[in-house]
Amino acid sequence: MKKPEKLSQPVVNLLLPRLQDEFNAAYFYRSASNWCKNVGYFIAAEFFAKESEDEFGHAKKIENYLVDWNVTPALPTIPKPTLEFSSLEQVITMAYDMEYALYEEYEDTSMKIFKIGDLCVFDFLQQYRTGQKDAVAEYSDKLNMLEGTNTGSKFEMLMLEKKLF
Repeated sequence: MKKPEKLSQPVVNLLLPRLQDEFNAAYFYRSASNWCKNVGYFIAAEFFAKESEDEFGHAKKIENYLVDWNVTPALPTIPKPTLEFSSLEQVITMAYDMEYALYEEYEDTSMKIFKIGDLCVFDFLQQYRTGQKDAVAEYSDKLNMLEGTNTGSKFEMLMLEKKLF
């Protein structure tokens, strides 16, 4: 009986860490949403809840891609995310750092897959490279908006919250 093709193990080994990254991001944003809601940043809480859902969607796409290519991925162990933040500025900064790191990881993974010669996977990752570029730009804009703001003043941050999110 004919067996269907599978993704090569080197490609699987490159995709599995990105699956974990997406789950980590989803949990970070879920935690950020909970913290924001608990301290009264309700607009930010809603924004980060949506970010969490988006990240779970990204993970699901990678999972589905692997399964569609006859690979049963082991679900990654997710480390406990940060539960307490010192400020909304810290949440935004951590989100920027995470999104930028993901941008670099998707670029690196894509280059390695291109060198392997799996153009279908390379093309699949285009949506992630574009999404990460957009996320970095979005959080960069948020950081730029914080310049000149007394981010330690909850009043100022609440006044800016609607524009940030």
